[in-house]
Parts: sequence; C-alpha cells; structure tokens
Amino acid sequence: MSIVEVARIAGLSHSTVSRVINGRPGVAPETVEAVQRAMQAVGYTPSARRPGPKPVDRNGVTTGSVGLLMIGTEAMFARAPVTAAVFHAVEQALAEKGFNLIVGQVDDAGRLPPTVARGQIDGLLLHGYAPPASIRRRLERHPSVWLLSPRSARGYWGDRVCPDNELIGRLAAEHLVATRGHRSLGYLFFSPTHAGFRQRAEAFVDTAEELGATARLVPDDVQNRGPTRREEHDERETERILDMLIEDGPLPDAIFVPRDRLTPKVYRGLRRRGIEPGRDIEVMSCDNEPILEALDPRPATIDVQPRLIGRQAVEQLALRMAARDRAVRATVTVEPRLVPAESFEDDGFGADVGVEMVHVRNGRAATRSGRPGSSGSNGHGTVEDRAAPA
Repeated sequence: MSIVEVARIAGLSHSTVSRVINGRPGVAPETVEAVQRAMQAVGYTPSARRPGPKPVDRNGVTTGSVGLLMIGTEAMFARAPVTAAVFHAVEQALAEKGFNLIVGQVDDAGRLPPTVARGQIDGLLLHGYAPPASIRRRLERHPSVWLLSPRSARGYWGDRVCPDNELIGRLAAEHLVATRGHRSLGYLFFSPTHAGFRQRAEAFVDTAEELGATARLVPDDVQNRGPTRREEHDERETERILDMLIEDGPLPDAIFVPRDRLTPKVYRGLRRRGIEPGRDIEVMSCDNEPILEALDPRPATIDVQPRLIGRQAVEQLALRMAARDRAVRATVTVEPRLVPAESFEDDGFGADVGVEMVHVRNGRAATRSGRPGSSGSNGHGTVEDRAAPA
C-alpha cells in the first residue's frame, strides 16, 4: 500500500496526506482523522523516519529525504491512473532505499513545502510545468529528475525520465498499417502544446507514410496555437475535433487517440454521429488504463510502463545525488509495449520492458536502448553515439 491509495480512500490530495504523515502543522483535526482511518483501512505504515542527518559522504545523502513536487498540476488519481502508478512506484523505490518522501504542491503563488523551502532534502522528483524563475532558482540547486513528458519546451533543468513518445507513435502506426491493414489513418491531436503528444503525432505520421499509408493530424493547425497550461481533454474539445475529422475529408480507416481517458469520449462522440467504433472505424488508444475495460469493442492500446518510469526516476535521482557536479543532463526514455485488443493485462500496467538513456554533452549523445537480456547489454541495452537534437 502507498500514499496514493491513502489519498484515494480519504478523498484528499496526496500533498495533504503527506502533511499528515510527516506531522506538519496547519491540518484540521478531522482531516488528520480521515487520513488515519484511510491508513488503517489499507494497512499503510510510513517508512521509519531517521533521527538525524546522514553523513555527507554517503553518496550525496545528508538528510535522508526526497521531495516529490507537482508544479501547476493536481494529481486526481481517479482520473490519472498513469500518474498514480508512477507515484506509487516512486514511493516504493524510495522506501526500499531508506528515504523519507515529502510530497507537495507548488501553486501559482509559488509556495513550497516547508521542508523543501528550508533545503532539508537531498533531491527532487518533479512533475508538471516549468515554474517561474524565482522558484526555479530555489529548486535547481538540488539534484532534480522530472517525471513524464514535458508540457512545454523551455524552463526545465536536471534530468528527465519519460515514455519514449516517438516509439509510441511508431508502434501505433505500425500496428494499424502493417498488422491491421489500414491505409488511411487519423491522429486526434489533443493538447497540441504538450511536447510528448507532439512527438507521438510526428512519429505516427512519418511511420504511416513510410509504410505507404496516409495519415493526417486532426486538427492540422497545431503550429498556430499558442502555449497554454490547460490540457484540452473536455467534452467540447472532443466534439470539436471529431467534427473536424468528419468535415475535413473522407473518414479514415482508423484513428489513434493519444490518451486512454479520452477514448470513451471519442467512442460516445462517434456514436452520436452514427459512426460505430470497430465497424465503421478502428480506434487505437494509449496508456493501457483500466477504463478501456468498459468499452465495446475494447481497443488496442500502448502500455507506457508507468511503474518502470517511477522506479527508473528514483535510480536516476540516486545517480544525480552521487554526482552533483557532473555537467551532463540525461533523458531516460522508457520503452512502451503494444497491447492488442485481445490480450489486455488485468491491472492495466505491465512489467518492466526496456529503457533508453540519452546523455547529452557537447552536441553529442550516447544512447542506451534495447530490451533486457539483449545481446551486448547490461539488462537495459547497448550503447551507441548519435547527434543530439538541437
């Protein structure tokens, strides 16, 4: 059991649960009682706290605490099971290494959890948007690893562990064209300012064309849309995109939806327009979330491996803490896997498959990729040099 489950049972945010667990002031007594009841219900026991700071020479560890901050986002775990799975894996991996976990929210006012504000942490795991410069200056002094894909292109520092979004796009196009035999594809471009979704879209279109099929982005005006922090996942945006799908050309044979929690809305919208998923058009999705179990027909999807992302982020942070002055930023991309419609996993999140690591330095990058056990690997693949992207 983890803080994620406690937050879900108590109906509270993870940051509030963290404040109760860590004995911080300013929490209402009834909230403390709700958290304690939820902890008892799920059998959750916090990891033992250390009585004092750790030696400075212990792999960069001085406090025994790591901060997990969400910047400009709120993890509503019932609606974001991928994020919940990542956080759960982070908590487990940190506990195994003997770290205390400090969970907090950074809002527009820039307030930090007191422990983080005082610098009483060894490192940071970060999720969300790049913060204002004033907050960045306070955070970037600590070893930092960002979780999941960036929501914009600028303002980040430290390392990152995220899904291999380019491979996600390639897998989707290969499945729909080479396996399912479709020749006309569509990519529903939700959240166009989300850098990860953009990578998926570009790889999807390129791969489809390489295989002799056609693919179009819907909408196709994403280059003209300004930056925004709002991820466009509501029903009205779904309706708008489906109208464009139908009005802007012949209906494609198949479409790719880049996030599972959008797929039920797409199914409903198609049916309102007299288009039956699985008969008139094939729908493919991404994330391998349990929400797909309710759909008929259940679509193929791509498992982004959230548990591996969480655990790998902790490993990367440990490396960064042990080498604070190393002038190399690393991006670790976790290899996704295709989940055909007929072979869904029970829990929605599969086993560890593979990792790609890109260390960028002086305009060059050393790439580590592959599947565990592959020839010439150490369990995560082989190493080759390639030019780093601009």
